[in-house]
Amino acid sequence: MKKGKFVKFSDFAFEVNPYPGLFIDIEGLDGSGATTQVRLLTLKFREHGVSAFDTKEPTSNIIGGLIRGILKGDHTMIPMDAFQFLFVADRRHHLQGEITPILKNKHLLITDRYLWSSVAFGSIDLDKKWLLSLHKYCYIPDITFFLKVRPRVCLKRKKLDKFALEFFEKEKQLKEIWKTYKWLGQQFPRYIITIDGEQPIDKVNEEIIFYIKKHPKFKNLKRRS
Repeated sequence: MKKGKFVKFSDFAFEVNPYPGLFIDIEGLDGSGATTQVRLLTLKFREHGVSAFDTKEPTSNIIGGLIRGILKGDHTMIPMDAFQFLFVADRRHHLQGEITPILKNKHLLITDRYLWSSVAFGSIDLDKKWLLSLHKYCYIPDITFFLKVRPRVCLKRKKLDKFALEFFEKEKQLKEIWKTYKWLGQQFPRYIITIDGEQPIDKVNEEIIFYIKKHPKFKNLKRRS
């Protein structure tokens, strides 16, 4: 693997995306609008000639499918620490099979969730530093955007979409999850940007695009023919 920048954390260091492609991650509580922003960003950059791709986690492969099934069903069927190992396995497979090939070819890749989600959501039951340590062989994105939306607002948005809430989607838990997102932003300030996700969708989109275009890798990305 081509070696790039490293950011120190605890007794190990995370490698930042070492490839010429630009790796962007959109994060937030469920209902924050992250999925909408990933879709809009990909479409807009493509319209302006940038070779842009989108992806998401958990993935749609076998491991990702198992994770989704557990999230929608009885999450007590598996210990929470073991559950986190599934996320890591899915992520490593994602990196090897999809993310790295795209970034090697100078494309823009925007993901709907990445390792920060595992740490934030997993911190309800587990130590966040331990959760981070599980990902020491996963390089981090060039820029991550945390969409800050109050838990109560997120829950209201989700209730409009469906009747049954998944087990993470409870206000008290969401507040704890956001505390961990905030903590992550403090640990990795050069690579994580917090955006007010309660702004109008187009305003959030414009703000994210502003930061992406400022990144040194952006001008060298592959263009669509």
